[in-house]
Amino acid sequence: MFRWFTGLVSMALLVIFLGCDSSTPTAKDSPQPPVSVQPDDADCVAQLEKLASSLKRDANGLITEVSFRDTEIDDTALEHLQGLQNVNAVLLNETKVTDDGLAALAPLKQLRRLDLSRCAIGNAGLTHLSDLPNLKSLKISTDGDGNIDDDGLDHLAGLTNLVSLALDGHFITVDGLTKLKGLTKLEELYLGKTAVDGDAIQLIADTWELKKLRVSGNNLDGSAIAPLATMTTLERLDLSENQSLFDADMEHLAPLVGLKDLNLYRLSSLTDAGLQTLASLANLERLNVDNAVITDAGLPHLQAMQKLKFLHLGSTQITDAGLPALETLTSLTDLIVTRTGVSPEGAAALQTKLPNTKIQQAYLGDG
Repeated sequence: MFRWFTGLVSMALLVIFLGCDSSTPTAKDSPQPPVSVQPDDADCVAQLEKLASSLKRDANGLITEVSFRDTEIDDTALEHLQGLQNVNAVLLNETKVTDDGLAALAPLKQLRRLDLSRCAIGNAGLTHLSDLPNLKSLKISTDGDGNIDDDGLDHLAGLTNLVSLALDGHFITVDGLTKLKGLTKLEELYLGKTAVDGDAIQLIADTWELKKLRVSGNNLDGSAIAPLATMTTLERLDLSENQSLFDADMEHLAPLVGLKDLNLYRLSSLTDAGLQTLASLANLERLNVDNAVITDAGLPHLQAMQKLKFLHLGSTQITDAGLPALETLTSLTDLIVTRTGVSPEGAAALQTKLPNTKIQQAYLGDG
């Protein structure tokens, strides 16, 4: 009797166990209905295909980037952007858009990248950008005599997601930069040919942990750039065309051992001694000392920069005799020695030692 009862219980348990393997799909396994994607407005797309220089689309066919670069558009072209569901980048550099035209951008809350380089935009135009909460990159640089000043930066103070901001060529001082202290995510700041001075550099050093900084063409001297010594997060620094900088001032750059790109173009008082001070920058991948007073005696100081990929020694005083000092720079992909004492024969001899390096010896002009 006991054996019969035990067998019966075992069969019941087996049935229960097998019954647990139901073929009925759970809610988790059930196929989900496809997400409905609202298409871009067909008329707007048609107009943009005619007017834009290029368009980029996502996997759903929605336009994500519109470039009008080098086109002849006017403000009316921007109205068609409002028919796009997912546009996150608008490139208007070198177009004829005006302050009024930028009003069409205000509804594009998803915009993350906006390029207005070399456009005739002033303070009034920036008012239309003040409520673009997702903007991460904003370029408003011009070649000089720009229409934006410190007052205009009031309208950028609320763009707290900005990572990159380019204001080259506008009249920006320490007073304007103070208004941007709330942009805590900023990593790149471009202020070439503005009105920044030592106080501005100090503010920048105290406020942001930048990776990229351009302060070219601002007539900065050694005392003005001294705060740079504390900016150890910098990877790219452009001090070009600050002709009041001398060899001794390079000591402020020596602590920046994380630098990968250093532009010292047209530092006409920079000599071999300054290059020696920079020898500590062993992580440099790009160095531009075009138009500096560098001679053959200074070239051995570059041997510590074994990661160099780009080196511009144009318009310096080097000759064929100094080139052997560069033979150890085997990571070089580009070397420029135009308008120097380097001959075609000297360049050819170095080429045999650096077969993977493009060596430019002949000057090709400014065009």
